[in-house]
Amino acid sequence: MDFTKQTRRAADIHSRYLLTGQRTCIDCHKGIAHQLPDMTGVDPGWKEAPELQGKDGASWHFGDELRAYLTDVGVR
Repeated sequence: MDFTKQTRRAADIHSRYLLTGQRTCIDCHKGIAHQLPDMTGVDPGWKEAPELQGKDGASWHFGDELRAYLTDVGVR
C-alpha cells in the first residue's frame, strides 16, 4: 500500500491502525473497498443438497423436510 497516493486522512488512519497491528483491512473496510477476484471456473466449495436439486422454492416443502430431520435426530 502506497501511503503517498492516499489522502492525508486515509494515510493517517492507515498508519495509526494498520501499521501498528490494531486493525486489519477487513476490520475497517469489510470487503467493500477491494474488488473480489474473478472466480469463474472455481469450485465454490459447496454443493446443492441432492433433495433440492432441480427444485425451486415454491415446490420444496421445507416444513415436511424439517419435521423429518428433527424426527431423525430425536427432537420433538
